[in-house]
Amino acid sequence: MVLKGFVLSIENFGENDLNLIFFSEEEGKIKILVKGARKPQAKLRGLCQFFIFLELKVVKGKRNIHLIGGRELKVFKNIVESFKKIKETSFLLSILNGFSPFLKKEPKIFALSLKTLEKINSLSEEKTDLLKSAFLIKFLAFSGFKPELKKCLICHKLLLENFVFFDFKQGGLICSACQKTKNSDQIKISSEILGILQNLLYKDFDFLKEKNFSEKSLIEIDDILKKFLVWRQ
Repeated sequence: MVLKGFVLSIENFGENDLNLIFFSEEEGKIKILVKGARKPQAKLRGLCQFFIFLELKVVKGKRNIHLIGGRELKVFKNIVESFKKIKETSFLLSILNGFSPFLKKEPKIFALSLKTLEKINSLSEEKTDLLKSAFLIKFLAFSGFKPELKKCLICHKLLLENFVFFDFKQGGLICSACQKTKNSDQIKISSEILGILQNLLYKDFDFLKEKNFSEKSLIEIDDILKKFLVWRQ
C-alpha cells in the first residue's frame, strides 16, 4: 500500500523501533511501525521526520502496519529554518493528532492541512499567526463544529452591532439584546474582530495573504479560537 501525507507524531517503541502517527490522503490518520529506525545506520530513518510531504510504502502485518520504503515529495525547508514556523506548525500537527480518528479518510481536512503547510512554508514569517488561525477555524468547521458568525443563535437576526458576544459552549454569536447575564462561557468581541473571524472562515488563503491585521487583533483571535477548541475537544 502506498500512502501520501506527513508525520504528526513520532514515538519510541521497544528498543530500536519507532511508531509514526501519519496523516495520509488515502487512509486518514494511521500508526506505522518502523523497525530498527533508531539504529544509527537505519535505511528508513530519513523518512521519520516532521515537515516533509512523504510517499510511504507500507504493508499490513498481524498486529501492525510496517514501513518498508518511501521517498520525500517535498521538504518544507522554510518551516525547518524558522523557530516561529516550527512552533506554530507543531501546534497544528498536535491538533490534527488529537482530533482526527485513526483509519478514517478525511479529504477536506487533509487538503486543508497540506495547503496550510505549503502556505506557512512559502509566505513570510509574519503571516504565520494569520495562517494558523485560518487553519483552526476551518478545521473546526470541517470537523462538524462550524461556529455561527452571521446570525444571533437566540433571535436569529443578522449581526449588525458594534459588539456581540461569542458563546464557546453554544458555538457562536449572541447579540447584545439577547445576552442577559454574564457567564464564563462567553466573551465580548468587537465588529472588527467578528469581521476577521468571518474572513478566516469563509475566505481562501490567497485572499488572506493580501490582508494585514494588527498584532493585537491576531492575539485576540488566537485566544478566541483556542478557547473554542478546548470546548470542542
